Amino acid sequence: MKLHKTRIILIFLVILLFGSCSSSRNFLEAKKIKEYPKTEFLPTLENPISKNKNAVYCVTLLYAWNEVRNVLKTEMQVPIELQDTQKDLVLLNNSTSFKDVLDKNEYEVEGITEGNTIKTKAEFNKSLPFEFKLHSFDDELVFDGKKVSSFGVFGEDEEAEKVIKILHYKNDNEFILRLYTEDNLHEIILFKTQENFETLAQMNAKVQEKIDKATDEKYDEKTRWKFHISNKDEVVIPKFSFNIENNFATIEGNKVSSKSPKKDYTITTAWQRTAFILDEKGAKIESEAKVETKSMAVEKPITKHPKKMRFDKPFFVLLKKTNSTTPYFTLFANNAELMLKE
Repeated sequence: MKLHKTRIILIFLVILLFGSCSSSRNFLEAKKIKEYPKTEFLPTLENPISKNKNAVYCVTLLYAWNEVRNVLKTEMQVPIELQDTQKDLVLLNNSTSFKDVLDKNEYEVEGITEGNTIKTKAEFNKSLPFEFKLHSFDDELVFDGKKVSSFGVFGEDEEAEKVIKILHYKNDNEFILRLYTEDNLHEIILFKTQENFETLAQMNAKVQEKIDKATDEKYDEKTRWKFHISNKDEVVIPKFSFNIENNFATIEGNKVSSKSPKKDYTITTAWQRTAFILDEKGAKIESEAKVETKSMAVEKPITKHPKKMRFDKPFFVLLKKTNSTTPYFTLFANNAELMLKE
């Protein structure tokens, strides 16, 4: 029986814009990932994190891949088959991290068949400005031995405390902050830690665990000082600005098979572009993915000691729905390569 070979072409486009759309905050010109040797893109939350690189993840690829499975299953009435040696593709196919991370009215997914070509597309966009603009700093933060632009707050600030909430504080090297946006259905989580994690999924589970454990501390007279920004406290967050395009070499070239009828599909292109700006103004996010398959408040407590919550060491940025425990965007900032330099 002659084997029918086909191609799967993945075109993954992600545009992430944090802050307002003023002319002074345009994206940088897109560059290839090879120009960022200390950064990698991860297809899923379950992919391993490199110990010496930044990591960028967005859910859109999972939405697009899921639609490929749906279309192929409808066409062939059978699921696709993968080999255990196709590690990244297996992780992509097995991941459920895309489920319920966005409401159905917040993104669009479509799949169509044109002759022997199957095309799928997933996209979403969301504006997430802060209710109050935080303070922008110069000459204030050093990350990975480099001076970087930053924002945040020094001391007690009524407006800033409506944006910044402390969810967990152990010491100046481990804490979790929540940045509230005008859209109270979405939030930004910042997690500074010295712990090592194998995957972003493992890190996210730890975040939820620490937040849950900190709940009782908020109402304990001895520890509730941790959850208030006092006059001597500091919150300093680096700004980000990058625009990168990347080909997933570990996914391209992989073959996907169906059992009956017997067909082989080859992924010829898996491409992603991500542009990202984060600063004191807030957030706006727009993401698009395409897949083409071809046949062929409590009373303010007394402060025990100043909290210096400076993101000057590796930390994580998570974008998520407030009612979800799974993020739709995650950045592991392990070095200053993606940050805005002074």
